[in-house]
Amino acid sequence: MSNKMLIIGISGVTCGGKTTLANELNQLLPKSKLISQDDYFLDVDDPRHIWISELNHINFDILSSLDMEKMDHDIHEMIRNKKRLESSNTKTNGLKKIRSSEELKNTTIEKINRTGLEVLILEGFSIFNYKPLRELFHLKYFFTLPKDECFTRREQRVYEPPDCPGYFELCAWPEHIKQKEEVENEVEGVRYFDGRSNNALEEVLCDIDSIF
Repeated sequence: MSNKMLIIGISGVTCGGKTTLANELNQLLPKSKLISQDDYFLDVDDPRHIWISELNHINFDILSSLDMEKMDHDIHEMIRNKKRLESSNTKTNGLKKIRSSEELKNTTIEKINRTGLEVLILEGFSIFNYKPLRELFHLKYFFTLPKDECFTRREQRVYEPPDCPGYFELCAWPEHIKQKEEVENEVEGVRYFDGRSNNALEEVLCDIDSIF
């Protein structure tokens, strides 16, 4: 059995669908593990937080709001002694073979079971913006949404602490745009998903299937 590991990164806009996709993959794929960036937010009283003076509120949408060194350490502990797949084997072009969704799922699961491939899923709004992680990913996905749709979805979510009035306009959305532009300019091989589409899972499974 192989001890090779495939590392998938899922990032993008708040409320865009990245956590849903990560959880779907984790539940579907044998021998998969999931690490979420949200689990590494600093405590609200941590002095490393950056405050937005106009809002008297912490900026939770930047890397400094997270303990990224701890996340990086935990990831490397998880992948220790694992062989990385050759990156040349993981180029994707989005092409699909004609098959049903169920057939695609079953085929991918069968191939993972047969080869013993392990899958690590890393999910978070700025994982591609943390430079020490960039070289780890074999497959990279980034969710986008129009601003109005993103705002509508975020209003329906409950955060702790909750968003204060004006947080989306002054913080969450501008930080997302900065992060997206950095990814577009500096990170190669990223596939972009429209968060209003329901095809993301099938697209990722096609990419995984193409590796074998």
